[in-house]
Amino acid sequence: SLAPENLETVIEGQPEAEPSTCLVVGIGTGFNAAVAVPTPGGRVVPPAECGHVSMPIRTEDMLRLGKFVEREHGFASVEDVLSGRGLEHIQAWINSETDATADRTAPEIVEACAAGDPAARRAVETFVTLMGTVVGDLALVQLPFGGVYLVGGVSRAMQPYLSQFGFAAAFRDKGRFTEFMDQFPVFVVDDDFAALTGLAMYLHADD
Repeated sequence: SLAPENLETVIEGQPEAEPSTCLVVGIGTGFNAAVAVPTPGGRVVPPAECGHVSMPIRTEDMLRLGKFVEREHGFASVEDVLSGRGLEHIQAWINSETDATADRTAPEIVEACAAGDPAARRAVETFVTLMGTVVGDLALVQLPFGGVYLVGGVSRAMQPYLSQFGFAAAFRDKGRFTEFMDQFPVFVVDDDFAALTGLAMYLHADD
């Protein structure tokens, strides 16, 4: 039910014909993901709390970031690094390892990144890499051959940087399953009313 002009393609992929499983990943004030599974009785969306699992550790940088977040907040979850406050946590970690001292809000970090600020660009690049890794992990778990849909204010704010900072490479970086990941198209949903539209369609289907 989404208008084509409200979908920004991040990864082309090779989507299966409908009906097929889709994955919606919401990144905004928090983080969560919902898999939509087609069944004879309609789409089923099981509950989940994906934002509260452990953040992935793939590099020495990510290990140091995880330890920083755990030290400051008690536990390094996905939501602690992939959300509005997550971007702020990443910037605070970068500040702790450099001479930078300015505390910034998430919108200020994105604005500074656009202006070419090195610390802000590193924060956004780290965020995008983590975003690709986590969304790729979720895609392997759920096998969304109908596509992955990124929603939420932070997803939209990151959209201009996904290609520049290697989202697709991080999404596909799954060892011998790297080529397998090409089957999942990824989109950013640029529509504030997408959730309401979905609810309306769901209710209409029950009429």
